Amino acid sequence: MIYIQEIKPIGTQNSPLVRIDEIKEFGTEGFVRKRIYQTENLYFNIYCIDAGQENPLHKHPNSDEVLYFIEGEGKCVVGEKVYQIKRRTTILVTKDIPHSIVNTGNTPMLCVLVQAPLPCKHVPAKE
Repeated sequence: MIYIQEIKPIGTQNSPLVRIDEIKEFGTEGFVRKRIYQTENLYFNIYCIDAGQENPLHKHPNSDEVLYFIEGEGKCVVGEKVYQIKRRTTILVTKDIPHSIVNTGNTPMLCVLVQAPLPCKHVPAKE
């Protein structure tokens, strides 16, 4: 499940400190996406992906994305390649490239990511 609705940022210019451990949240229906920061140029989000959950294949026609995996293990599809993920792994996804994240491990996965420039549209991609 991809959450596409607008998300209110947690951190702001007047309140810039956000502690990941205090905002992480896992859902039973699918992964949880939270916007930590938003400026006129970028989004900074956290994805909380429980064991067995995924962020399905999609792309961003006008935006690049940098993913940094804090916890967990799994796989990340970027274009035609499949990368094995473990904690402290980072991946660059350039604009209009189909990509997905799957938590194949037994523990929760936390991924923080930057998307820019805005607007960052989510478009489903065909396998």
